[in-house]
Amino acid sequence: MNEARGRPSPFLTTKEAAAYLRITVRTMENWRWSNNGPQYRKHGGTVVYHVDDLNEYSTVWNRARGSGNGA
Repeated sequence: MNEARGRPSPFLTTKEAAAYLRITVRTMENWRWSNNGPQYRKHGGTVVYHVDDLNEYSTVWNRARGSGNGA
């Protein structure tokens, strides 16, 4: 997707991704440092997360916890 064409970027910064998952930025950073969190990329040195990767991680994480409500 392209912001220039009026569509939002599917990539979120660490702060945006943390808000999206309703967790702290520190938790996102800890997951990244321990190689436990959602897949991330670096665009020009900035860590970004694709929305699809966040959704997939959330689904898998909730299943592993035994939570079937998708929250």
